[in-house]
Amino acid sequence: MPALNVTYPTANEITIGQAGDYEIVYSALVSTTGGQELTVAVRVNDVADPSATQTVALTGGVETPLTGSVILTLAAGDVVDLALTSPNAADVTFGTGQTAALTVKKLDGPAAI
Repeated sequence: MPALNVTYPTANEITIGQAGDYEIVYSALVSTTGGQELTVAVRVNDVADPSATQTVALTGGVETPLTGSVILTLAAGDVVDLALTSPNAADVTFGTGQTAALTVKKLDGPAAI
C-alpha cells in the first residue's frame, strides 16, 4: 500500500499529514521467557489511546498474538506509534519472521451531494 500524506520521522513513527478519520490496525506476535504482563498500545503524540490499548498475561515461552484495530480522528502533525510495555522487566521476543505491524489508513469523508 503506498504512503500518501504521511512522513516517517523515525523507523517507528508515522506523522499524519492530513486531518481526518483513520483506521489503525496493529499486530505483534510475542513471547517472554517467564510469565509476564504485557501492554500493547497505539499512541498518538506519545499518549496511549485507551480504545487501542490491551493488556495480556503471557505464559513463558508461548507465542501470543496481540492484534486490534480502532478508528481515531487525527489532526495534521499527529505522530502515531505502537508501544509494548510491562510493569516489570521483561525479555520480549517477536515471533519467527514477524515483528510488530502498524497500519494507518485514512477513511473517506461523507460523499458530497
